[in-house]
Amino acid sequence: MSKTSPTPAPGSPDPERTDRLDSWKEIAAYLKREVRTAQRWEKSEGLPVRRHQHDKQSSVFAYKSELDAWWHERQPRLEKEIEPPGGDRPAVSPTEGPRAGEEIVPDEPPAPRSAPQSAVVLWILVGLAVALVGAYAIKKYGGSSEPVATKTRLVVLPFRNLSNDPTQDVFCQGLTQAMTTQLGRLDPEHLGIISATTAAIVKDKTVDEIGSQLGVNYVLEGSVSRSANQVRIDAQLIQVSDQTLRRAITFSRDVGDMLSLQNEVAQAIAGDIRLTLTPGERARLAGGGKVAPEAYEAYLQGLVAWSSRTPQGLVKSVDFFKTAIEKSPEYSLAYSGLADALSILSAVPTAAVSPLVAMPEAKKAAEQAIRLDPASAEAHAALALVRQSYDWDFAGAEQEYERAFAINPSYGSARQWHSLLLMARGRHQEALDEIERARALDPLSPVIPASRIQAFYFARQFDRAIEECRKALEVEPDFLIVHYHLGQSLVEKKEFPEAIAQLKKAESLAGGKSPVFTMALGHAYGVAGDRASAMKSLAELNAMAAKGYVPALFFSAIYTGLGDRDRAIQWLQKAVDERTEYMIFMNVEPLADPLRSDPRFQALMRKVGLQ
Repeated sequence: MSKTSPTPAPGSPDPERTDRLDSWKEIAAYLKREVRTAQRWEKSEGLPVRRHQHDKQSSVFAYKSELDAWWHERQPRLEKEIEPPGGDRPAVSPTEGPRAGEEIVPDEPPAPRSAPQSAVVLWILVGLAVALVGAYAIKKYGGSSEPVATKTRLVVLPFRNLSNDPTQDVFCQGLTQAMTTQLGRLDPEHLGIISATTAAIVKDKTVDEIGSQLGVNYVLEGSVSRSANQVRIDAQLIQVSDQTLRRAITFSRDVGDMLSLQNEVAQAIAGDIRLTLTPGERARLAGGGKVAPEAYEAYLQGLVAWSSRTPQGLVKSVDFFKTAIEKSPEYSLAYSGLADALSILSAVPTAAVSPLVAMPEAKKAAEQAIRLDPASAEAHAALALVRQSYDWDFAGAEQEYERAFAINPSYGSARQWHSLLLMARGRHQEALDEIERARALDPLSPVIPASRIQAFYFARQFDRAIEECRKALEVEPDFLIVHYHLGQSLVEKKEFPEAIAQLKKAESLAGGKSPVFTMALGHAYGVAGDRASAMKSLAELNAMAAKGYVPALFFSAIYTGLGDRDRAIQWLQKAVDERTEYMIFMNVEPLADPLRSDPRFQALMRKVGLQ
C-alpha cells in the first residue's frame, strides 16, 4: 500500500514543491524589484503572495510558477515598469524615452532597504530628543498635519546605501537632505516638501502609512551606489493614492557633477507632477554647476553633522563646511552651512563658543553665500539668523526671512528660527502660527513641539505650557527638552520641589553636568529660598568657566534667583557686551521679571533694540 502525501492546510506551503520563495526578500529578488514595490504590487495588482500562519503572526511565501503566470498576464501594461522574472528590465519608463540630461545605464537588481547607520551620536538636548520624538508626534498629532489644500506634498525618503561600504551611509544621508532642499525650491506656491528629519523617522513604514501620517501625495525613494568618485542613483517617484510608480530614473555621475544631477532629478519630478516652473527656475535647473568631489562630500558630511544639533556635531560640521570651502571657494551652500553651524554653536543652550568669536565669521560666511548665489534660500536664512542673533537688527532679519521664504517656503529650519524672532518681539500668536507652518513641513521634528511649549512659556501661559509638557511625557517619559521646559514653567508657578526634580531629570538625561542645567537649577534653588544650593551652583558654573566658555547670562540668572539685583544686572551687562543671542528674549523671559522695573535693565533692553 503506497503512502500519499498529506494535503497542506490552507495557507501552508506545499512541501512537495521546489519553486517556493519564502520571504518578501526572495520574492522581490526574483522579480528584480525592491521589497516595497513587491508589497505594493500585491495590493494593487494581485501579486500572488500567500501567508502561512504561525500562532498570531504570519510569514509570506510565493511560487515562481504563479509569479510567472501573473507576470505574463500583466506584461503588456507592466513590462516597462518592472523587470519580468528572469528577463531584462527596460531602462526607460512606460510612456516615454529618456529626458534631456538623463543618462540611462544598465540596471542591477536593487538590494532590499536597510536603515542607514548614523555617524553622529545624538545624546544631548535636542539631539537626544530626535530619538524620542517620533512616538510623541504620531500619537499627539496623529502623525500628520492637514495638507495645504492648494499644494501637492512630497517626502524624500532616505536614500539607501548599496555600496557595501558603511562609510558611505553619511554620504547617502547628506544627499537625501540636499535633494529635499533642492525640491523645496520648485514651484513653492504649489509644492510642499516634508523635511529630512521627519522622513528619516518614517523611512521603514509602508507607502500607505506614510501617506496617512504625513498627508503627502508622493513619495520619492532611491538608492545610491558608489565606486571611487562615480555615483549611481536609482530614484522612484510613487503616487500615494494608488501606490503606482510615476517615474523610475537612473543616473550615473561623477561626484563633482552631483549638483547637476540634483537639478535633473528635480526637473524630472517637476514634469511628472505637473509643476509650473518660472523661467528663472528653469534656467537655474538647466545651469547645473560643478564642485570638487571632495567639496561636495565634505558638504554632505557637514549637513549630517549639523543636523545633530549637538555641540560635538556642530563643531564637526564647521570643520566639514570649511573643508568644502577650501576645495571649492565658490560653493555658496558651504558658506551658508558654515554660517548656520557657527550661529547655533554660539547660541543658548549650546553656547559652546563665545558669540564674539563665532558670529563675525558666521556673518562673513552668510554674506559671501548671498554674493555667490542671491537666489539661495539657505543663504538668506543664514543671514537672517545672524541679523537676529548677533546684529540685533530685527527688521533686517525679517527682510531676509521674507526673501528665503519667497525662494523656498518649505525650508523648515528657517520657519523655526523665524518663530523665535517673533517670540522675542512679543508676537506670540504669530510665533505659534509660524510654528504650525514648520510642523506641517516637519511633523515629527523634536525641535518644533519644544518651540511650541517655549512660545506658551514666553507668553506667560504657564498652565498651557505645563499641560503640553505633561501630554508629551505621557507618551515619551524621557523627552529631555520637555523635562527642561516643564521645570522652567513649574518654577514660575512656584511649584519648586517638582520643578527642581524635572530639571534634575533633564540634566540626568543629558548625561550629567553642563552649564545650561547648572544655571537652571541654580536659579530654581535661589527662587525657592535654598541659598546654599544656589551658591553651590554658582561655584560649579565658575569651575566650568575656568575650562571653557560659559555665557555671562547664566551667572545673571542665578543672581536673579538669589534676589541680588546689582550682581544680576552687572552680569547682564557682560552678556550684552558678549552679544549673547539669548538677550533678544529678555523682554519676554519670565525669569527676568524681578529686574524689569530697574532703569538699568531697561537701558540694556534699549541696547539690544527691544525698547
